[in-house]
Amino acid sequence: MKANPAWDTGGRQRLHAMRLLVCAESKARLAAKEFDSPAEWRAVLDLCQGWKLLAALDSRLTELHIQPPEAEQAEFARRTQPAFVQTMLCVRAGAIALSALQQSGIPCAGFKGIAALAHLYPGLRSRTLQDTDLLVQPRDVEAALIALAAAGFRRSPDCPWDEYVAFLRNSPGTAGNEAVSLRDEKGGAVDLHWHLGILDVETLLAAAAPVTVLNRPLPILQPAHATLLSVHHALRNDFVPADIARDVCDFARWQPLLARTDAWPAAAADANRWGLSSACAALALIVAELQGVPPEPPLPLSRADAAAARHLAALYFHQLRTGPVNTDLAYVTSGRPLLQIASGLAGGWNRYRELMRISEQSNGELSLPLHKRVWNLGKAAAALSPRGWRQVRTLARAKDRIANS
Repeated sequence: MKANPAWDTGGRQRLHAMRLLVCAESKARLAAKEFDSPAEWRAVLDLCQGWKLLAALDSRLTELHIQPPEAEQAEFARRTQPAFVQTMLCVRAGAIALSALQQSGIPCAGFKGIAALAHLYPGLRSRTLQDTDLLVQPRDVEAALIALAAAGFRRSPDCPWDEYVAFLRNSPGTAGNEAVSLRDEKGGAVDLHWHLGILDVETLLAAAAPVTVLNRPLPILQPAHATLLSVHHALRNDFVPADIARDVCDFARWQPLLARTDAWPAAAADANRWGLSSACAALALIVAELQGVPPEPPLPLSRADAAAARHLAALYFHQLRTGPVNTDLAYVTSGRPLLQIASGLAGGWNRYRELMRISEQSNGELSLPLHKRVWNLGKAAAALSPRGWRQVRTLARAKDRIANS
């Protein structure tokens, strides 16, 4: 996909930033040449900071021996230090939390960012973490919370547990994911997950194995499952480029790792069983398009899944070019989210809305009043092309499939 007049300045910056991060050396250097002024470099710093990719950008520029202009280089160093400190705090918190769970006899494993650090990257300066994601079985979640509280972690939001779980199950944005955030006194954050929609948590935990992180053996999901959890996260986050930038960069590393270790057949079987085949192939298409190489889906696809993968990849590039679509549009094309919202409201509008506001703010999202949200949805629906509607319907169907349990 070559930059053309349909790509505005912001879209071209986003495209070249992703190419710089995921392409091979020669193409990455060509992408870096697009940032030919201090203003362009400042823009890419802002972009990668928003995408939580400052560590990845720093690592890539060092690898390519590319230096931004002097003033921007100093600004870069100033911004990367807090991201590194937060990553350290979160990995430390994750290690303490996993140890506390193991000492309590609770099967557990780390995944997403900490799995990427464990399997894909040479050190903490190469991959930013905002939190450490932990997985336990649904039957163990309350015991896990007791163990983590004893280890110094505090749950957020601090509301009645049954009320919080009911909110998660009636919130369409979770796509079947159930998790709670916790922090320790130093600011390290962990997200404790116990339900991943249709994904089989017991299968995931049974295959986890110790990997050394910060000189400590920690239980981590095996690479094939870690890859699928990255795909799962991208789908749950609607293939919005800002929200899945790290997933795209990770997938560009997971894909060859699974090929080298002959792990794709097992990954493909689980992807098919858990409704992730089209999303997995979409990420492969996205990486291939960014890298400018022929697309080769790493897993066998039905005709329907291949078409869905193309729609999802096209949705990603549409958003990379023009900015994120209003993902509430997916609710219009699927009855499941509307039923969830109705069920949540039946328990009380004020409390449901308050928990929704807390959830949105914790994810860095703007919490809008209902009338404003409906107005924005109407405008987005009116502006969406027929091709865009096909992409959004594909997204809604894929999310419904993984949310079912």
